[in-house]
Amino acid sequence: MDADDITQVTESLRRALETDPENARGAVEEFGWTELLDDEPAVAVGTLFPLWGELLAHGSMLDAVMIHAAGATGVDPGTRVVLPALRGRAVPGRRHGDSVVVDGVVTPGTGPVLVAATAETGEGTGLVLVAAPAVDAGDPLDPTWAPARIRGEFTVAGEVTAGAENPWEAMLAAGRLALAHELTGVTGAMAAMTVEHVLSREQFGQALGSFQAVKHQLADVHLWHQVARLSAAAAWEDGSPQSAALAKASANRAAATARRVCQQLLGGMGFTWEHDFHRHLRRALTLEPLLGGTAALHGELGAALRDDRLGHDLISL
Repeated sequence: MDADDITQVTESLRRALETDPENARGAVEEFGWTELLDDEPAVAVGTLFPLWGELLAHGSMLDAVMIHAAGATGVDPGTRVVLPALRGRAVPGRRHGDSVVVDGVVTPGTGPVLVAATAETGEGTGLVLVAAPAVDAGDPLDPTWAPARIRGEFTVAGEVTAGAENPWEAMLAAGRLALAHELTGVTGAMAAMTVEHVLSREQFGQALGSFQAVKHQLADVHLWHQVARLSAAAAWEDGSPQSAALAKASANRAAATARRVCQQLLGGMGFTWEHDFHRHLRRALTLEPLLGGTAALHGELGAALRDDRLGHDLISL
């Protein structure tokens, strides 16, 4: 696809999400996004997920991205994927005969659940389907994107064939990259509403945005937002698990910077229910710990650097 095609896809997805954000998944599937994911995964993820974060669409397409990355066959649409416990990256399941012991988080709902599980011998990872009970997120931080804890031992309902050589590593990398894109959308939205605020409010007869201290803080937000966007784009070119981890770490940094700076510059309005800032704040806090928190990602990247598993292009970033 050329740049004009990507722009058209982005605008069409924006209209679909803005029309019905509560049925976002149905809207993008009707658009044909799933077919686009098969043909052009970088375009599909790179256009949809920033919009998903910016517009705070309900639910997520993260499951679809991870299943696609694994090359899983025979999986029904709408199948949910068990993610590791918050801030972790470990395989969320462990095979135990005809059952699997699970400890992770999953999107609330009913229907089949896909679990990556280590073999009983501890060597190798496979994918299985389980008929898990309905899970309830309770009173989630972000009611529009509410992963819920799932723990217990469940009977295996079916084996899933994966095309990827290491399905869990492929799923993890793809999921991190998708979340990085979504976090850039959330960060951009927080920055945009803050810029609008400081340009429209006055203090001592001057617009808030004219003060150098305000400019410097917003420059930090802009800097890390651009770093996150470029890291996510570069990860598609590199294709390594480490570049996906770096993209997620950069996006976490950008979102955390925006959360801190924007809430401060919004003043009292940033703490009210009437202003939309808190909705983006909640989404950021929900996404940041998924598939590895910042500290875990830094540790992982540090270990890869120590073991000489980072390419020269990645080190230069």
